[in-house]
Amino acid sequence: MSVKKTLWIFLLSLLLGSAPAWADPWKEAKDPRERSRERIQMMKIWKMTEVLKLDREGAARFIAVNNYYEETRRKVRHDFNEDIQRVRNILRDMNPPERELKDLVIRLKNRKKEINDLENKQLEEEMNLLKPEQQARYFLFQIDFRREMEDIIREVQGERPPRPGFEKPPERIR
Repeated sequence: MSVKKTLWIFLLSLLLGSAPAWADPWKEAKDPRERSRERIQMMKIWKMTEVLKLDREGAARFIAVNNYYEETRRKVRHDFNEDIQRVRNILRDMNPPERELKDLVIRLKNRKKEINDLENKQLEEEMNLLKPEQQARYFLFQIDFRREMEDIIREVQGERPPRPGFEKPPERIR
């Protein structure tokens, strides 16, 4: 293992391992998914500032834009997921109310558009903060980071038994 990779793993484990020490003991305990999301976001920002070679001032501006849009998008996604849950509940009914479903579908489309608009605005603002080389690195980083997270998720899922109803389908007979 290279020195850089070893250092990277050490710093990451130090950062993630010491996170509870930073937490306010009086705050309500967070959902494990929320803590995981925060850790991933923290790691993403840290790696991104490294890959983009941002100075302190540039990193502060970039992180401020990123945090604003992440928080705003998270709220819209939360509303979107609540509407999805409503759709699921309504569809359990044998005769779902068509008007209510129609309204929910319109709301879902609007929320999806709002999420996409926020992503586009975020990208626009972030690009305005970066030089062309950094912009190119940013696009590559986004792709590489997403792949890395997907690989980690696949590894973790491989260690757990599948959820009921999500087992692997039987192999095809050839």
